[in-house]
Amino acid sequence: MQVDAFAVEDFPNLAKYAGYTSTSKLRVCIATEEILGPVRNGGIASTYYHLAKGLAARGHEVHVLYLKGARVENETPQHWIKHFAEFGVTLHYLHHTSKTIIGPSHNWQGRYDAAYNWLKTQKKFDVIHTSEWRGGLIYALMAKKLGLAFQETLFIVKTSSPHLWNRHYQMQPIAKRDLLPASFAEQKCVELGDIVIGGSAHLLCFMRHVGYRLPSATYVQPNILDFSEVNVIDRRSPRRAGEKVHTQELTFFGRLEMRKGIELFCTALDLLEREGISPKAVNFLGKYGEALPNQNNEKVADFIRRKAKNWSFEVNCVTNLNQPEALSFLCSRDMIAVMPSLIENSTMAVYETLEHNVPFIATNVGGTSELIDSQDHSSCLIEPTAFQLAERLKHALKDGHQIPRASFSNQENLKTWYGFHAYLAETFDKKSVNDSIAKLIDPSLFNAEHRQKSIIGNLEVIVLLRENESAMAFVTSLLADPPDTVSVLITDPALEDAGFEVVEYLQNKGISSKLCRFIGFPAGEAFNHTMDASEADACILCDGTAVHFASDFCADIRVAIQRQQNTLFSSFVELPDNKIIMPIGSDVVSEVVFGNSVGASVVCVPKNLIEQLGGLQPYDLRFGLLQEFVLRASKEHGIDLLVIPECRLTSPFELENIIQNNAHASYLRSMPLIENDNIAYRKLALLPHTGSGSLKFQSKLYRDKKRRDDEPIWLVHADRSRKLGNRWSKVALGLDESESRILCVAIGPGERFLSVNGTEQQMSLLSQAGEATLHFFDIPKDWPEGERYNIKFHLVNKDRTRTQFIRVIKLSTNVFAAVSGGVILDRDAAESMFSRHDALFKIPGIAAKKLQSSLDIEEHKVTEPAANLDVATARFQERRRPFLSVGRVLSMLRLKRKFLRLLRGYSGSPIKASIPPKELLALNPTHVEGWAWDRRDTSKKISVVLEVNGVVLAEAKADRYAERFGSRNKKLAQHGFMLLVPKEARDESAEVTVKVKEDGSIVRNGKLKYLSEMLVAQ
Repeated sequence: MQVDAFAVEDFPNLAKYAGYTSTSKLRVCIATEEILGPVRNGGIASTYYHLAKGLAARGHEVHVLYLKGARVENETPQHWIKHFAEFGVTLHYLHHTSKTIIGPSHNWQGRYDAAYNWLKTQKKFDVIHTSEWRGGLIYALMAKKLGLAFQETLFIVKTSSPHLWNRHYQMQPIAKRDLLPASFAEQKCVELGDIVIGGSAHLLCFMRHVGYRLPSATYVQPNILDFSEVNVIDRRSPRRAGEKVHTQELTFFGRLEMRKGIELFCTALDLLEREGISPKAVNFLGKYGEALPNQNNEKVADFIRRKAKNWSFEVNCVTNLNQPEALSFLCSRDMIAVMPSLIENSTMAVYETLEHNVPFIATNVGGTSELIDSQDHSSCLIEPTAFQLAERLKHALKDGHQIPRASFSNQENLKTWYGFHAYLAETFDKKSVNDSIAKLIDPSLFNAEHRQKSIIGNLEVIVLLRENESAMAFVTSLLADPPDTVSVLITDPALEDAGFEVVEYLQNKGISSKLCRFIGFPAGEAFNHTMDASEADACILCDGTAVHFASDFCADIRVAIQRQQNTLFSSFVELPDNKIIMPIGSDVVSEVVFGNSVGASVVCVPKNLIEQLGGLQPYDLRFGLLQEFVLRASKEHGIDLLVIPECRLTSPFELENIIQNNAHASYLRSMPLIENDNIAYRKLALLPHTGSGSLKFQSKLYRDKKRRDDEPIWLVHADRSRKLGNRWSKVALGLDESESRILCVAIGPGERFLSVNGTEQQMSLLSQAGEATLHFFDIPKDWPEGERYNIKFHLVNKDRTRTQFIRVIKLSTNVFAAVSGGVILDRDAAESMFSRHDALFKIPGIAAKKLQSSLDIEEHKVTEPAANLDVATARFQERRRPFLSVGRVLSMLRLKRKFLRLLRGYSGSPIKASIPPKELLALNPTHVEGWAWDRRDTSKKISVVLEVNGVVLAEAKADRYAERFGSRNKKLAQHGFMLLVPKEARDESAEVTVKVKEDGSIVRNGKLKYLSEMLVAQ
């Protein structure tokens, strides 16, 4: 763990509200990533579960917004809705956005946007509780600070476990890159919260130490845990705090992972074993965590198993219990709980052991000591080293161990939490909600807000013309919600006429405007001179005219500058094809690594900040000037960018016309990090980053002369089979390289869903036959280059969840790599897996066997087995084969194929296309395969259609690779096609014809009839 470079300071608590009562009630929402039920256990989950249940019991209207969506660790989503309803709480699963998000993190920002929109559309909540963990309400909090929403709602942010804190104390890098912007969102949720309540002063002081600006209304209060609602069975003799307990059983209590000290604990046990002083039994009580980096990424279960080989005592791993069952295990007999964490905020394990009088030994890290009476620190707290833990365990096993006392009364803590909410309810009823919230946050801030409301809100748009094409569309967009004045900047003499036209148009529409000629001057200087001369309350800077104003942009800015004069403002930008540029704020790291953290080149600057910030860089660069300005304002002056979480800006252009990641733009965005007194930081900031495109190869480097620019390139393991080894697999993933398409095969009952980086995505059903399905997911064209996408396909039923995984890396434009621990099926293998299952279970013998199995199960349910069943007879029946076995059926099919080959002749032209005879031998075929090409131009891809009674019902391109078609001519292997057989073709009176689309010719063996469950050539 890390050694702290800061002192822990005191914070006020909420004790003055203890016991407060009121008949007034609140409407409360708890927006959380975790809560007991959908997840098995955890600190955040426990706290919010008890808060929801306790507030509902006291008559408040309580709603829980579960930010992860309808994905639960046990039971079903509907089960937990009913469970919460039983004690008066309404559980909502957040539906994540289907928009294509262009920003630092598609995954997390989609969740943030969905949470904001859900809250915005609900009836007003009086109080919204949330944790900073993962930053779920950043956009909702921004909307409140801007004065655009939630003005009569109090946001209470609980500090829990920010990712930066987690990585710092575990001394590990941020392995998942999309947690960089999530870490920024965590910080902003704390800074933008109305009231912040921490479980420990230690975490709050860490936040302040690393740069968080804590709000004035920041408190420390132990987490709310109402153990009267937790059904714990205690089989011990009555125990009380301060009593000494003698036992020879130890229990590691907590998640089995590095942060909770699993390695430290096992090393301490090694030391005890070495000295010949060992317990009789050791239990590991908790869920398995991630693999252990210090043990070559060994799984925790394997690590414990390896260590246990050298121990002489009994070892038990108990990993599947929920909170009540886990606590009942601890209280089933006397044992010493051990919590040797490397870092903790306000650990749930200590709350639980204190409440149930379980003796424990814990490490003196984070906020743990704040929960324990100071007189017991020396007996139950140790430094986080294996030696000290072994020494304390040695004494505890020999002399017994004292049950520690808490530093607070849990009953008084409950009274404080419930009294605080009673006070809020009564205050909101008796006084103006706005005024009440403002005074709770900070009275001085409240008065300042009233002074700011005298601002009129005059706006001046300062736009630099960069091109002719979009200039008139830009100024037209101003008419719906016009600013007060417009200044049109010209630095390029070629655009002077366009400038005159724009100004004249605006003046004719009644908007005050002027042309500002800065011919030959850098763009930065043109902006700076115009801003300095402006008399408006705020200037909206527009670098170019590719981004247009939508309705209410100026109206929202006018509201925002009345509430916040010390911030910069921007907005989401709507693009074609349901895409949205979604900035997250002035996070330098996210902008450097991913881009689009600041957003498009439209930023509003309040007048009072213009002189303070010093203006734009005096450069004449097309992209990056405004981004550098925003990031420098944050780094040097602490001025944030707040984002209007609505599409108040729009553009008809694609992203590359608005934002470009060229070398100059990347340098400008990195300047806040480059301009550093330490040369090491300067050099580090000058390194190319994935987001800037510097590390990505050009697309042409992956292509040979025969590959077109628009043709996808996929890199997969060359030495791995693309065929399925286990023919009875229930779930498989495949890849159709020609279409950049993930194929998902599932066989059996259950729900199918696909997720990308943890977010569920929409799949399309390609084909279905009984319990077999073939879905596909097209790789989005707008996925950023250099990013990794973890794709999981799940088949979920009551018994189990089956999952297949594939990781896709976008290397360059239309160039991808795909890796997986399992088989990545090619298109033929994925489709044949589906069709084989369909055909196999339509063979009479197998279908009969499956039916008989079902009948046997039903009979077993209603009939008791005979007690004196003859064993020999039973074994004989077990071995007895059905009359029509799978082997015999397949043997008959082989004979049938040979017979058909003799009878079937060839017709049609062999020049264009062919369906080889052996491709027409499947029972109840789901598809027809063949090849088609123009041998005069083998790069051309022929299209083939399937007609039924003269009507085209299916079409496919002959661009599939099928090795079997290349037996006579290797080139033919590149020109395979597959047509799905529609149900209309399964009529013996139907005329089925396969034709080449280009010239209408019938392919060889392309005139077909459906006879005796087979398609045969006429």
